[in-house]
Formats: sequence, C-alpha cells, structure tokens
Amino acid sequence: QQRLEAQRAEQLRLEAERAEQLRLEAERAEQLRLEAQRAEQLRLEAERAEKQRLEAQRAEQLRLEAERAEQLRLEAERAEQQRLEAQRTEQLRLEAERAEQLRLEAERAEQERLEAERAEQQRLEAQRAEQLRLEAE
Repeated sequence: QQRLEAQRAEQLRLEAERAEQLRLEAERAEQLRLEAQRAEQLRLEAERAEKQRLEAQRAEQLRLEAERAEQLRLEAERAEQQRLEAQRTEQLRLEAERAEQLRLEAERAEQERLEAERAEQQRLEAQRAEQLRLEAE
C-alpha cells in the first residue's frame, strides 16, 4: 500500500510538474504572441510613417515645381513686356526718323520756294531793267 501511495504521489508530482511546464509554456506562448502583436503594430506604424514621409516629400516636390513654374511664367511675362517695349521703342524711333525726314523735306521745299521766288524777282528786275533800257533808247 505504501508503495502504491508512493507511486501515486510520484504520479501526482509528475503531473503537477507537467502542469507547471504547460503553464510556463502557455505563459511563454502568450508573451510571444504579445511580442509578435507589438512587432506587427510597430511595422504598421513604420509603414504609415514612411508613407507620410513620401507624401510630404512629394508635396514638397510639387510645391517646388509650382514655384518654378510661377517663376518661369513671370520671366516669360517680363520677356514679353520687354519685347513689347522694344517694339514700341523701335516704332517711336521709326516715327521720329520719318518726322525728321518730313521736316527736312519741308525745309528743302521751303528753300526751293524761296530760291524760285528770288529767281522770279531777279527775272522781273532784269525784265524791268531791259524795259527801262529800251525806253531809254
């Protein structure tokens, strides 16, 4: 009987040991599950952070491109303004040139008129002198 009790006690001890082992394994499994869950959470957070970083980078790139486009637009606008100003200046230069030409032509015409007037006066004076000479004869 003692031997059976000892055997039973040994069996109970082994079962208790096995139960403790199973409890520890379950505890370890739960710990691993929690660590895996935490790792997955961290992975997702890192993924989200990377996505946000890429989006921010893209937004910055778009901002810089928009800035550059605006700069180019303003430069093109300035260039067009300068072209129009140059065109207007050239137009004014040509108009001034034409006005100067007209002024010179008017001056020449006036000179020619005065010369013709003088020539007519001289002719009349010569005619008068000739008349006077003929009358005197």
